[in-house]
Amino acid sequence: MSNCTERGIIGPHTLFRGNGAAEWNHRSDSRAALTQALRLLLEQTPLIPAVRTEGVVRRAAAARGNLVYLLCGDPESLPRMSAIINDAGKTPIVNIDLVQGLSRDGTAIAYLSHHGIRGIISTHPEPLRAARALEMYTIERTFLLDSAAVQSALRSVERVQQDAVEVLPAIVAPHLIRQLCNTRADIPVIAGGLVSTFREVEQLRKQGVISVSASNVAMWLP
Repeated sequence: MSNCTERGIIGPHTLFRGNGAAEWNHRSDSRAALTQALRLLLEQTPLIPAVRTEGVVRRAAAARGNLVYLLCGDPESLPRMSAIINDAGKTPIVNIDLVQGLSRDGTAIAYLSHHGIRGIISTHPEPLRAARALEMYTIERTFLLDSAAVQSALRSVERVQQDAVEVLPAIVAPHLIRQLCNTRADIPVIAGGLVSTFREVEQLRKQGVISVSASNVAMWLP
């Protein structure tokens, strides 16, 4: 569904001790496999339920698709929500910038990984690098408010080497996709924010968006 001719897989690095070409290939292959796995999950989840309160997590876990975003929580509630989502056979991904009581350092990311969180969303490169070292999925969230923000996002894609990018507001995501055709056409682009109808979701996907996140519970179809 991309506007580019081909969207292949180029994975970023994973943490691997040692030296040499064989080990470089190993971590490159490992990261590529993880990136491809996230792409498949996104393709299977056209609409990602984005949980903003713990009270709706069971509805999110029962929704169609295989991914659930957690945009809330703290060290006490996140393990509970993660367990509900994992028990439903879904993959929980946390926006570390929006949770309470946790920093964005490696210790916090390791805590989330220990409690079944499979991926991290952030606008900051540091938690994404920490998550990558633990072989978690990494999604960089970016706000495209003007042309300068677009250029900054393109530079970040080259520098951070995340598994996917989420663009807010959703309506501008196709613009970034067109720009990425010249640099990293392989990277999945998710759209989020200000989406209220299924028609908008379909229009975005026709323009190359792989998946759309939504916190509107009414859009989470069982």
